[in-house]
Amino acid sequence: MPKTQRVIFSFDERSLDSLQRIKEEGRFASMGEAVRESLQISRALQSQAHQGFSEIVVRNPDTKEERVIVIPTLHAPSSK
Repeated sequence: MPKTQRVIFSFDERSLDSLQRIKEEGRFASMGEAVRESLQISRALQSQAHQGFSEIVVRNPDTKEERVIVIPTLHAPSSK
């Protein structure tokens, strides 16, 4: 069994409400699970950013409509 470590976070009211919404809308069993999943997604996006990718294309499977999401924090710093 993997070693686990207990971590305590402090959230302002708005951030806590946001985390609670993520938990509920994502149907996560706990806020900890929502945070773990969010970290995995963030890490995957960072990995792509390190390879030069900075946009995400999302598609509505029913209408086939596509949108591009640009996440500013994923833009790799330009080398000077």
